[in-house]
Amino acid sequence: MHDEPRLSLLTQDTEDAALKPTFDHFKATRGKVPNLFRIMSRRPTITATLSAHLAAVTGPGTVDVKFKELLTVRVSRLNDCAYCLASHSVLAKKAGASEQELEAARDGDWDNLSEAWQAALAVADAMTLDHGHVSEALFERFRQHYSEEQVIEIIAVIAAFNYFNRVANALTIPPTK
Repeated sequence: MHDEPRLSLLTQDTEDAALKPTFDHFKATRGKVPNLFRIMSRRPTITATLSAHLAAVTGPGTVDVKFKELLTVRVSRLNDCAYCLASHSVLAKKAGASEQELEAARDGDWDNLSEAWQAALAVADAMTLDHGHVSEALFERFRQHYSEEQVIEIIAVIAAFNYFNRVANALTIPPTK
């Protein structure tokens, strides 16, 4: 991996009217603008839609934010995405994840997690490692624990972070400091 991103980072203090709402949102919620968004901001329309999608997928909903962050950590580990793994490990802790939960999600040692969480993490593994495919048996196991709305949220988190991981890895985006 390169030590530097392949594209330049825009300043966090942009006055660009198209970027200002997105950047201001990140500064208010995270204290800084994540590097992925600083790079993707070369295309403000893409940045705005990515930011909105990220908020919809990882924000409050029918699935606990903490668990969505742990799913993100799992997917990022499987994709060897140092950028997302670092960022979302911090966000998982901020959402209340214990060090043990974080390690379990990251390392795939789920024995001490609930059956529901184990099923969702297994879906994350399948979707990430098998091009989005989930076997009927695994999907049935998963569905025993989650409503249709929750299934949509969990699948959306997994899919979104397979996308974000690939963008971050392709552009060698360094963790945000």
